[in-house]
Amino acid sequence: MTLLQFAFNNVKRNTRVYLAYFLSSVFTIMIFFSFAVNLFHPEIENKSGGAIEIIMGQAEAVILIFSFLFVFISVNSFLKIRSKEFGILMILGMTKKQLRRLVFLENMMIGCLAIMAGITIGLVFSKLLLMILSNILSYGSLSFYFPFKAIIVTVAFFILIFIGISTLTPLIIRTSTIIILLKGTKKPNREIKFSFTQSILAVLLLGSGYFIALSPKAFDIHPLLDKVVLFIESIPYLEVILTASVVIGTYLFFSQLSIFVLHWLKRNRRFYMKKTNMLWVSDLIYRIRDNSRMLFLVTILSSVAFTSITGVYALSSVVKDESLKDHPFALTYTSYSNNGNELQHIKIIDEMLKSYGFQYEKVKSEVIKQASSNNHTIHIIKLSDYNDRVSALGLEKVDLKKDEALLIPVYVRFDPKRDKTLSQETVSLNKGEINLEVVGVAPKVIFYSGLFNNLIAVHDEIFNQLTNIQDKYYSYSYVIPDWQNTLEVTENLREELGVGERGLYFWSTRIEGYILENQNKKLFLYVGFFLGAIFFLGASSFLYFRLYTDLNQEKNKYIGLSKIGLSFKEMKKVASMQIAILFFVPFILACIHTFFAIMVLQTVLYSSVFKQFLIVIGAFLILNIIYYLSIRYRYINLLNRLIDHKN
Repeated sequence: MTLLQFAFNNVKRNTRVYLAYFLSSVFTIMIFFSFAVNLFHPEIENKSGGAIEIIMGQAEAVILIFSFLFVFISVNSFLKIRSKEFGILMILGMTKKQLRRLVFLENMMIGCLAIMAGITIGLVFSKLLLMILSNILSYGSLSFYFPFKAIIVTVAFFILIFIGISTLTPLIIRTSTIIILLKGTKKPNREIKFSFTQSILAVLLLGSGYFIALSPKAFDIHPLLDKVVLFIESIPYLEVILTASVVIGTYLFFSQLSIFVLHWLKRNRRFYMKKTNMLWVSDLIYRIRDNSRMLFLVTILSSVAFTSITGVYALSSVVKDESLKDHPFALTYTSYSNNGNELQHIKIIDEMLKSYGFQYEKVKSEVIKQASSNNHTIHIIKLSDYNDRVSALGLEKVDLKKDEALLIPVYVRFDPKRDKTLSQETVSLNKGEINLEVVGVAPKVIFYSGLFNNLIAVHDEIFNQLTNIQDKYYSYSYVIPDWQNTLEVTENLREELGVGERGLYFWSTRIEGYILENQNKKLFLYVGFFLGAIFFLGASSFLYFRLYTDLNQEKNKYIGLSKIGLSFKEMKKVASMQIAILFFVPFILACIHTFFAIMVLQTVLYSSVFKQFLIVIGAFLILNIIYYLSIRYRYINLLNRLIDHKN
């Protein structure tokens, strides 16, 4: 028998152990290949202008990095499972060089099979994914093509990954002696100690990370708390500190705090001595100690999966609301005072809207630009024009005295306590000749986001007194109830008016921004869903690998328990409890991490994403329960067969 045949037989004999690793690799390769099919599609390369290539390219890079780590950790776990087998082979005369070649051949066999299976399945589903992408991008139908380039890229990258991992992993065996290999993964169960200080530190790190995430919500509760929040937000690299705090706290949670909690349960004699609690509590201390790194990794991967999918789902679901906020009017045409074609352009817009049968309401406003006393540009609108606009938007009108001014936000996501232009108490006009008291901030944008910086409304008489005018604008805004069907008329207006001439006029529509944002957000959802699925599948696979790594050690314990009279029903209860804790504690902690992460997201979106969070977590909970029940069923059946065989 040649070494190649021996490697093939080993892979075939260890199918049960390698199955989850193989299927996870196939899924990852399939997703990478599918993205490559989309990325290299001729129509996308010609039309996208680079945006899709950037998004898809970044997704491909993330998949490659994850694949490298996933394969390395997985193969490392399998080597530990088979360490006793390697020790026996070395006793029988196999050299370390031959052993390294054997492991290399086995890994490459599995890798090549996974690549072929992943590409084959990807080809089967490529047309479906192209249809989904064409719907997202509104490209019509993306025709199927033979993705030769995508196949070459996928094969090349993953062959390099499997060669690299297959070259690195045998180095682990080289550092082990035959005695260590023969002992396998079995470790003597010594008394587990924990650090009370590090346990408290875990609570403090997680608590501080959660407080920082919630800090924007703490405004307006108490002046002192406001100062604390502002101080926190002024800390440089706050996002890095927040992430590091939660990551380190999570590691200490499993390595120290969880052991502390289990020791506390152990000291509670009433609980500890009840039925089989003694067995699963005492054994779980050792299992968590041995698996703390794996549980930490599963929690972080699950958190990334939940947060990414919740984030992209929330972004895609609020596109319409965001468009309404960014563009309160369906169409806004703004002309400089020196534009002689203003009335002609407005006539073209009116006639075009009427020809398409659109009902609309038109609002005209005059805006003056001048330099304030501190040499900052300021834009002024008179009160009557402001009230006309807010009335058309369904908002309440305001009343200003001659010595009062109203600040108007320029961007949708504004906060008067953080935006200096919205925290002014007085405004000086006409080089300090006119001083006005600020009486408040308008509730929303009244043109479209970013049009006029540092915008204020003043009494009409004050507006008429303004001199030292740098520029004057006339802005026409249209309320169109059926704005979602204005794409065709907008395209025709672009042909008539162009994109606007700098120094004369410019115009913008809600429908164009909505379509662009809708495409981008749906594309992010498309990419984020698959990346989240890969991360979650990888996290679940690590749990599967670890359970089967520990099975050889656990079987001896359960065989001993069966000999002293413990029924299989009781052993089943103990095993089920331990597997449930290993499955659901990382899941629950990842859900908590995600909840506080979306609190940060809500401050960016200025809208609630709690509904999307519940939907995503609910879907993953169902998947986790199904995966837990299937693993538990297989684990207990294997355990039952091992015990029956020994007895």
